Amino acid sequence: MKKSEKILIIVILFLFLGVLVFGHHFTTPLLISTFILSICYILGGFYFLNYQNDKDKLKILAGIIIGSALGVFTFTLWLPVSIFRKILVSINIIFSIILIGLWIYNKNNFNKNFKHIFFRSVVIAVFTSFFSFSSIHFNTYRDFLLRMLKPDSSLSNNLLMFEKIDEYEDFMNLKKYDLAIVKANEAIIYGKKWRDYDTLYYQDFSGAYEFLSDAYIDYGDEFFNKNDFKDALSNYIKADSILTHKEFKPKYVESTEGDIYWNRYNLLLTYNKLLDYDAYDSELDYLVDNYLKVKDSFDIDYHYILESASNNYYTRSYYSDAIVLNKSSLTILNQDSINNINLFKSTYVRLIKNYLITDSTELAKTYLKKYEKITSNNDCQYLFYKTRILQKENIKEALEFAEKTCICFEQENKILSLFFSNLLLLTLELENSNYKNFEKQIKITQDLVSQTDNKSYNQSFIDEILGYYNFIKGNYIDSKKYYVKALNNPKNNEEVRNNSIELKIAQINDELDINYDRSNLNLKIIKFLSEFESNYPGTTTFHNDLGNINIGFNTKLSDSVFKVTIECYKNFGISKSSNLGVAYNGLATNQFHRKNYKKADSLYTIALKKLNEFYGKQQNVNQLICYSNIVELKLNEEKYDLGLDFLNKARLTKINCFNKEVTIYDAFLLNLEGDLIKGSTKDISLSTEKYNQALNIAKNYFDDNHRFIKKLKNKIE
Repeated sequence: MKKSEKILIIVILFLFLGVLVFGHHFTTPLLISTFILSICYILGGFYFLNYQNDKDKLKILAGIIIGSALGVFTFTLWLPVSIFRKILVSINIIFSIILIGLWIYNKNNFNKNFKHIFFRSVVIAVFTSFFSFSSIHFNTYRDFLLRMLKPDSSLSNNLLMFEKIDEYEDFMNLKKYDLAIVKANEAIIYGKKWRDYDTLYYQDFSGAYEFLSDAYIDYGDEFFNKNDFKDALSNYIKADSILTHKEFKPKYVESTEGDIYWNRYNLLLTYNKLLDYDAYDSELDYLVDNYLKVKDSFDIDYHYILESASNNYYTRSYYSDAIVLNKSSLTILNQDSINNINLFKSTYVRLIKNYLITDSTELAKTYLKKYEKITSNNDCQYLFYKTRILQKENIKEALEFAEKTCICFEQENKILSLFFSNLLLLTLELENSNYKNFEKQIKITQDLVSQTDNKSYNQSFIDEILGYYNFIKGNYIDSKKYYVKALNNPKNNEEVRNNSIELKIAQINDELDINYDRSNLNLKIIKFLSEFESNYPGTTTFHNDLGNINIGFNTKLSDSVFKVTIECYKNFGISKSSNLGVAYNGLATNQFHRKNYKKADSLYTIALKKLNEFYGKQQNVNQLICYSNIVELKLNEEKYDLGLDFLNKARLTKINCFNKEVTIYDAFLLNLEGDLIKGSTKDISLSTEKYNQALNIAKNYFDDNHRFIKKLKNKIE
């Protein structure tokens, strides 16, 4: 090795160490020294690569190859690495491989000077390959380049941008999205510095904007999956602001438009969860109007948008719109019917739900049959909706299917579905007056609540049904406690349920002689009912409850809403329903208060007929109430024999409902019996005995200031 070559190599090594230790101050001397050595090899290979033989051509070739490869290092700060630089390094690598092959092939006769060339070639190949073929994401390579550069140079900012992107990707893999967002923002800052804040070149680091938006979207998804919809919304909005920012110059515009579009779909879903329907409608308009800009034709993605909108409209009681969207979904699914079986099932279920709530029972049956064709009659969902349909037509048969449904979901171990199927079973036990079965079943259902995810919300359904159960039995104080608990449940934010519960509490207040703002409640419910796009038989429960709290107070309003119920069922061609019986009973009671006894009698007769058609004879509390009202009517008409006949029917109904259990209805019936005895036989002693028996029972349900208690005491005195 020549002395001058040794000196240059030693200088280069010291300068290399200087860069590693002290940084960019040694960069220029290092590059100059390396350049000089490379020129020496290229121009003086025959001198530096001196052999004991006279093969000048080989010396010159070797000098050019290793000198050119070494010279590549002087351009190491020129990024990105050009193909030409990689070719020069590759030629040296090939040259090294050839020398290795010669050495292996002719070990014993491998010339000593060949070895010197070989070692130079290999060392330079390794050194230059590191700087020519290393990825910008290779930390060691990037760190060395940063040591060579001034801290705030353009290239150092470029390298720091890549460093932050690597850190971003590490945090994304760990699902630490908050830290990934910080790193993506830092990458954007370094990207701007790299391009000196010249917006013409922002496209060169557009990926950093995309990374930032991806982090916000994934962070939003994480919050959404945890039901933290406010934080999810915040992140989706931030993602949208990044994707649409004027500084973002995407390289692939169509891809970015797709990202914007589907992030708006995230916003749609989140606004739906937050019940922000104005914002939801705005997002839906955007998605519908712009779908064909991101897709060439309507496909399965559009189906998901329509189904989301359908669910939203169902929640908001826009049932006809929801049905239209479901049918549009079916059109899309028919494009690939074989591969969309499960999606067909879910869409059929949505149609069944919409038709059930709008009391279009025959259409619900039609889609249940379509559902049955692509499943089996042992499918749990099929059984559930079969039960729901039967609930409107035959509550005894519905009860049988409800029991099968619960067994089915229990076998599938689907806790939430099992919970709601048990709720349906509980409702049917009440409608069939199977109170003992209900009491057993409520314990099972209560145990299921603790196994569901949304325990608090699901508990509100239990409280509501317990409120209704105690209301039926005349346990008004307990009933009110359960209804108030359900109403105040922080997870219960559904207007329909809350208004229904408030009406039930109002009826309990009437039973307990508790004053409340009846006028304000009337206005609230009337406004609520006016917001429905149309009345359906299923919504007439509100009309009946509103009518009941106004009997004897606002008879005109009471009559009008009961008539809405009757007219609604007539328009839908439905003749069998408990709601019809309740409405006719209410109209009859209003006529009774007006002392229009003949009209009241005919309306009570119709009420009993409707109730008997739905429940069967003398099976339900609604029938018991109707019989009691008729007894009171006959008393006022002084038709005591007829009154006694209806009293016996009322007693039989009470026994069929409650067996031997003593309830508040026993007190009411004993009071009526006392009145009948006093009116017909004038037997004061016997009638007083009945009043005393009624009073002893009533004291268990009402306080001393209750009107019924006072009335009984007055009669006894």
